[in-house]
Amino acid sequence: MLLRKILFSLLYTGLIFPAAAVAELVAEEPVDDKWGVNLVLEDAVHASVNGQVTHGDGLHIRLVKGHCKKGNLLTFVYSYTDHPEIEQLQGRYVPTDFMGGEVVVKIIHTSPFLMGHRAVIDMGWASIAELQAILAEKNPISMEYKDSPELKITDYFDIPHNSWSNEGVKAALNRAVTMCSKL
Repeated sequence: MLLRKILFSLLYTGLIFPAAAVAELVAEEPVDDKWGVNLVLEDAVHASVNGQVTHGDGLHIRLVKGHCKKGNLLTFVYSYTDHPEIEQLQGRYVPTDFMGGEVVVKIIHTSPFLMGHRAVIDMGWASIAELQAILAEKNPISMEYKDSPELKITDYFDIPHNSWSNEGVKAALNRAVTMCSKL
């Protein structure tokens, strides 16, 4: 009888069949201007917030299964500008003013999107603690893409800046780390 109770308890808590643990890995409903865990994939979790200038160009922190103590800071740029070589931006580096300091970011992907194009911007990897400290410094978080001698980015991006709220960033990253560790 005792063995049956122990076995039932283990099954119920998900230690043998972790269905209960997996069921809690559900993306949160997005709330404007508040960080949340808004994307849960098989091998990654994203904490994110919408853009304040271009709403759909969110700021994301991607945590990858097996490496949940570091995050990859990503954002997107939607541009209506129809530059014939916009897809050649892939792999290029662009200087930015990120929260008052110069940061060079990498355009990792470009593709047609809606009535224009969308670029995926990689801002690098950092520990969760570093990301929490940096992103909590200023509200709003801001970034402006700058022209350089090698690349006139304003020929490609019609809105070369965005900003994001930092409300709830620390708590959302803590939730994302917990969820990532359960992947």
